[in-house]
Amino acid sequence: MNKQSIIAICGIDGSGKTTQIKLLEKYLKERGFKVKYVWFRWTAFFSYPILALCRLLGYTKWRTIGGSGVRYAEREFYMNKTLAKIWPWFFTLDTFIHLIFRIKIRNILGYIILCDRFILDIFVDLMYETKDYRLPKSLIGRILFSLMPKNSKLVIIDVDESIAYLRKRDIPSIDYLKKRRELYIMLAKILRIPIVNGGREIWKIHEDILNIIKE
Repeated sequence: MNKQSIIAICGIDGSGKTTQIKLLEKYLKERGFKVKYVWFRWTAFFSYPILALCRLLGYTKWRTIGGSGVRYAEREFYMNKTLAKIWPWFFTLDTFIHLIFRIKIRNILGYIILCDRFILDIFVDLMYETKDYRLPKSLIGRILFSLMPKNSKLVIIDVDESIAYLRKRDIPSIDYLKKRRELYIMLAKILRIPIVNGGREIWKIHEDILNIIKE
């Protein structure tokens, strides 16, 4: 295994990503590798003005999940064609900055980076918010994909949305998971990313992931 690899476990909320990343971290550290765990999701930098504008225009709404009381921002950028077109550019710029500081620098220092979520996950978020399912073939979509370093190894853990929904209390709805799961499967086919069945015993999933990253 390359000592400067970037390993990312992707998938819908409740698929078991964090559990598998922690197992992988333990496995690698026991074998003497320098490892850094990174929870990687989009962070706003240059896009703050756009987010503020969207909130003023009513395209961002705060929802509360019943039972858990967790609040989350539901962005409906797809309701405005102009916003839906410019948002991916700001989104990609912010992702690039986030990638440099959270991953690139540490990777150069010789660490194996273990990503709990990665660019693929924020790509799914972007498609969900803009409802632009042609995004993977667009210019900005190709640019966003190109940000993934060549030494990246991605694995998608796929699990039925009804199972994932029962695992966590901070998920808006089963439909929310279902739509995102469809996007993950679509992108896996486009990018040829291996999919692991996340509905089995934890140790079996761990073995499958190890076999994939060792290739």
